[in-house]
Amino acid sequence: PWTTLSFRQILDTPYLKIRCEQVAVPNGPIIPDYYIIENRGWVGIVPVTEDGHFLINKQYKHGIGCEVLEFPAGGIDAHEDDPLITARRELMEETGYSFDDNQVELLAHMHANPTGAKTRIWWYLVRNVCKTGNQKVDPVEVIENLLITPKELLQLIHEGSFAGQGQIAAAYLALERLGLITTTF
Repeated sequence: PWTTLSFRQILDTPYLKIRCEQVAVPNGPIIPDYYIIENRGWVGIVPVTEDGHFLINKQYKHGIGCEVLEFPAGGIDAHEDDPLITARRELMEETGYSFDDNQVELLAHMHANPTGAKTRIWWYLVRNVCKTGNQKVDPVEVIENLLITPKELLQLIHEGSFAGQGQIAAAYLALERLGLITTTF
């Protein structure tokens, strides 16, 4: 492993921290400015309705300057010690849908960008989601909810309209877990 020789905090906010490390690489150079992004992580939810439709969001993302199609997802708040609490909150905030405890399962635990970020992601598959409330989105969010079939989800992925890398991985894992696609080795 690399050895951290020193570090300094560049940014320290409730949502994002960035530090700059000086690191020694085994049998190699010293890197004077290796940047690491830190946050509490985030949670993604793959919601499926009782009739087998996927619930996705259409939402503007300023980082890339356009609207995207994606599953509901969001950052873990400081008081949330269990990612499942975040999953329940984010699904309700972004869609007005909820789920019973026996309808949720961990789909995957991922790292967003292990090269330059300490960001962990928890993905949950939630079956039989029901509309039980209204969206409670942040003031800066405008989210349109869409119900799509598994076939439509695959079409969106293959045409590049559903294009977040973790989102695609979660979609394929969910389709496999639901028995809608199979893998052969």
